[in-house]
Amino acid sequence: MKNYRKHLNFIFAILLYVAFFYFVITRVGDRLDFSSYIDYRMLLFKGWLRTIAVSILGVLLSLIVGLVLYFMQQIKRFPFLHSLAEIHKTIIFGTPLIVIAIVAYYFIGTAFNINSRMFIGVMTLGLYIGAYIADIYKGAIESIHINQWQTAKMFGFTKYQTYRYIIFPQVLKSILPPLAGQFALTIKGSALLSYMALNEFLNEVNVVQAISYDVMEGFIILSIGYWLITVPLIVAVRRFENKLHVRVVK
Repeated sequence: MKNYRKHLNFIFAILLYVAFFYFVITRVGDRLDFSSYIDYRMLLFKGWLRTIAVSILGVLLSLIVGLVLYFMQQIKRFPFLHSLAEIHKTIIFGTPLIVIAIVAYYFIGTAFNINSRMFIGVMTLGLYIGAYIADIYKGAIESIHINQWQTAKMFGFTKYQTYRYIIFPQVLKSILPPLAGQFALTIKGSALLSYMALNEFLNEVNVVQAISYDVMEGFIILSIGYWLITVPLIVAVRRFENKLHVRVVK
């Protein structure tokens, strides 16, 4: 009975949102016409797939970058690495992603003769989101009680074994909620890569908008396209959290 009410409330909430957006669309715009977008459906589909590819690669790279940045800050023997990580994070935290994307493609890419928009786009997302994930790793690892570190050392665990068998299994549980948010931001942030002329979803929709002048329809398709990527991701993470018996932070 409890699950039934939960599903019923969820359906009611969805219908309320649909009714709200339908009201706004009917009051603001004229009759919707998606015929132009149907004609260019393959172009839009390829752009949508390219957005998924860039997002997945960007997420995987950001996980690696974040971990590398965290360990760079922990290596006391090489203070230069610590300073390098801090400078990278300071630049990222103080600069919008759109500016980073433009500089990466039009300046850094040109300086190194890198012509692949896909490569630069993935690197931009990975290095940008990775700076935020480094702090997620830091908060999760430092929240583990010092007794566990001391116990591992007492039993003769190496640093690798301590992280592998004691620290990371616990860290995984605590970082899932903030990581889910960063993954969603990565997917949405990929839209800003259109400024480097990457043929991702937003850029392809802009092309059809310029041809057909059907602007509102384009934004509706954009919203649905990004929902189809982010909503399954959020649902999957929440189910994984339930399996790990992690309380979802709201």
